Amino acid sequence: MDYDFINKYKDLGMKILKELVAIPSVLDEYKPDSSEPFGKYNKEALDYILNKGEELGFKTKNIDNYAGHIEYGSGKEILGILAHLDVVPVVKDEWNQDPFLLTISDNKMYGRGTTDDKGPLVASLIAMKILMDEGFKPNKKIRLIMGCDEESGSRCLERYLKKEEKPDLAFSPDADFPLIYGEKGILSYNIVGYEDSIITEMYAGERYNIVPSMAYFKLSVNKEREFKEFLEKKNYKGEIKDSKYIIYGESSHAMDPDKGINAIYLMFEFLFQYTDSKLAEFIYKYYLFDNHGKKADYYDYDEEMKDLTSNLAIIRLENHKFKLGFNVRCPSDESFDVIPEKVSKISGIYRYKFEFLGGSKRHYVNRNTELVQKLLKAYQEVTNDYSEPITIGGGTYARELGYAVAFGPQMPGLPDVCHISNEYIRIEDFFNAIKIYYLAIKELTK
Repeated sequence: MDYDFINKYKDLGMKILKELVAIPSVLDEYKPDSSEPFGKYNKEALDYILNKGEELGFKTKNIDNYAGHIEYGSGKEILGILAHLDVVPVVKDEWNQDPFLLTISDNKMYGRGTTDDKGPLVASLIAMKILMDEGFKPNKKIRLIMGCDEESGSRCLERYLKKEEKPDLAFSPDADFPLIYGEKGILSYNIVGYEDSIITEMYAGERYNIVPSMAYFKLSVNKEREFKEFLEKKNYKGEIKDSKYIIYGESSHAMDPDKGINAIYLMFEFLFQYTDSKLAEFIYKYYLFDNHGKKADYYDYDEEMKDLTSNLAIIRLENHKFKLGFNVRCPSDESFDVIPEKVSKISGIYRYKFEFLGGSKRHYVNRNTELVQKLLKAYQEVTNDYSEPITIGGGTYARELGYAVAFGPQMPGLPDVCHISNEYIRIEDFFNAIKIYYLAIKELTK
């Protein structure tokens, strides 16, 4: 198929993406009854994209500043396209450019949200605009549903579904091509307790779904010489600044913790060797450098969903009280019973307490359904790639809807830059996504 007709929309797509990336829509503070429930900038992003939808000729609706939709077409059924406007936090020192300024270099568009999830959101919007301009009459309502809290629990979509109809079928452009038909269960928990040692403070991590790239601690005694020798011997990056012993790792998405270097592990490796900390002993025995729950005895595996992954995401210690925060991606729902039992047992040995924070069971759609097959056909027609659909450890909006799957924009075989510094989307992939979503929407609603 000749896609030259899409070329005239390139400037529009890149302009909208640039303006959307410029809005730093990181969750501020959740204020459920506020006019800005997820913060000023998340509301600004929602207002911007809904206004843009109106300018382009679509119907729009704002649901309590939690979420909104851009709609095209008519019919009894609804095709949902679920994307999100919020982005994960940035550490600006780790970026080579301003993370909220769309920067083009080496045929790539850099900026927070270019891949997750503003880029594919805009690609979906442009695909809808092309269909509208060519006079296509869908047999269903097409709704681009956009939330402001996907990265922190999807309270946005929960509110949306309380007030609006649930789509009959849907896809979420918030993951990988060729298609994701299964998502692992997601479970988060804390371990809390009391620590009486020379460690006076510890801090690392902001979100449960990110491998932390920096950790620091303070001590009541001087261990500067030992710390510097440790860094040199291990070839780790770190420094001592304002009485803080700082160590650096490398961030990654919690669904792929092996792709990152967890700074909390590096910190506890030192603390186990050079302090009498019981907490460091606990971490060394049950968690250190283990991203799969094997030391804590809750590892699991499924032929389709693959390995369980476990991310030690957060540490807070102050006034001798601590909190450890974990995020687990579970290939089977049995983990929701196994993990509380196993972690409560090992925590109890040290007189620590296990706190279950909740999560969601795994999501699965049969590969042979019409939804999956039509989406795959659209992907294959544009790319001529016949890779098999996959399962992942990530969580998308698809799991909230039942008959829904995740669909792009990450192309097979390319580096996953989701949730890391210097996030980007290749220009070629951005426009291929527009073509794929154009065909997919048309195929599902003709």
